[in-house]
Amino acid sequence: MAQPSWTFMVYMAGFNNLSSAATEDLDEMRTVGSTDDLNVVVFIKRLDRESAERIVVRKDGQGEQADQVGNADSGNPQTLVDFVRWAAKAAPADRYALVVWNHGSGWGVDDLDEVYTEVKNKAGDTGVSPRELGVRSTQQIGRTLFKKPVEKVLELPNLRERAIASDDGSGHSLDTIELYNALEAAHDELGKPLELFGMDACLMSTLEVAYEVQEFAKMVVGSEELEPGDGWPYERILTDLAADPGIDGVELGRRIVKHYVDSYANQQGQWPVTQCATSTEGLGAFVDRLDALSQALRAAVGGDAELAKVMRAHGRSPGFMGDLIDLRALCKNVVAESISPEVTSAADAVIDALAPDGYVVAEGHRGPSVDGVGGVTVYLPAPTKPASKFYADLRFAKEHGWDDFISAYQQG
Repeated sequence: MAQPSWTFMVYMAGFNNLSSAATEDLDEMRTVGSTDDLNVVVFIKRLDRESAERIVVRKDGQGEQADQVGNADSGNPQTLVDFVRWAAKAAPADRYALVVWNHGSGWGVDDLDEVYTEVKNKAGDTGVSPRELGVRSTQQIGRTLFKKPVEKVLELPNLRERAIASDDGSGHSLDTIELYNALEAAHDELGKPLELFGMDACLMSTLEVAYEVQEFAKMVVGSEELEPGDGWPYERILTDLAADPGIDGVELGRRIVKHYVDSYANQQGQWPVTQCATSTEGLGAFVDRLDALSQALRAAVGGDAELAKVMRAHGRSPGFMGDLIDLRALCKNVVAESISPEVTSAADAVIDALAPDGYVVAEGHRGPSVDGVGGVTVYLPAPTKPASKFYADLRFAKEHGWDDFISAYQQG
């Protein structure tokens, strides 16, 4: 007997203030459940349960047998890898989608307790109390895997930088580099890349995140903006996939974007909403164009008049928490400023690459504040604001020149 076409995995890190929403979304999935050609599997951890669970979801929950995994830390990358390994054995398929479900904050970093322990052991009193360090959403301290001198990190001003899949029990969350490591291990478990990697979380449609995971997923789906509490419409998505399981990851990405945006059509009170599906196959050509723009902008911001135009274009572009800026709008505003022929040509090339069916496969949005967005953000702090000390640790920053433009912009 042939195995199912799809296994749709949802990693629900709900041990936080989204616990009730996790239950609601699981109930949505149960309205469809697994079929002969579709496996729906979840990892779910909630505040009101003694144990995290791994479940092969059945229609209306009939016949489900939850695999109890105790107080598994949903902010630990190994927990995510263990879930993928379990799903591959319990529900094998031809194609795999993985959705990470939780709060999100772009490419930022968060875990503090390991850093605090290391500093206390190494340097004694830091002048920072455990209570202060416990406010994890307002501190700028990364995990020790970033190899940063932790004494210097503790001296940094407090900036809001977080990651994804936070667990309020442990205080951990997955930062972007951990996400790379987890998906690399998941790739080894599956023996193939994910057809689709989705993030049912806020602010995750960033170029930096997609670049980090490009080797391990054919499609990346996420939102530029904060997501409303209802998140993804799982009943619509799974009903569609169950009815047409022969589609590939590209088509699934298109349908997720459409279903998500359509689900908020009559809910203006929850606007703005954004959703975007990008193809990692098109990422290389896209970042080459962005490199050309970075170089042209670096040259431009050395002059006062040109710097003022770049700042004006930046200020007029839709921005999101974490100093994330919409790339398409930024480029359109840069073109409108007529900074230089080189900048205009490079910005036009980036705009062309953001058209549907290139790097961006599908994009949708609702609400006046996101009018004109193109689906993809990039980190760009105001020139008067210190750039994150951790940005240089990302693969995108190491291999391309956007961070050099940020430095030139601030120096200008």
